[in-house]
Amino acid sequence: MKSQLTSTSQLPTRKEELMKSLIPARPVLWFLFLFNAAVAVAIGAAGHHLHIHGQTLHGTQQIATAAGMGIVALGAGIGLLRRRPVQA
Repeated sequence: MKSQLTSTSQLPTRKEELMKSLIPARPVLWFLFLFNAAVAVAIGAAGHHLHIHGQTLHGTQQIATAAGMGIVALGAGIGLLRRRPVQA
């Protein structure tokens, strides 16, 4: 005998549908590309001079942060370039 109860984890929620529709949106990809690229350049160039709550980035922290932000920017840039034009 099958259970008539449906698990809530099987049903897509509105939040999941919203996130799936936002991620490939062109303005979101532009924001991710520009913001992450700017932060990667700023951290890579002057991470040891940026003071946030008395903390700075040195050495491997600076390199890892710049690389991580750069990878996200690169992924968003690839997403922008791979977009196919909408055919009418």
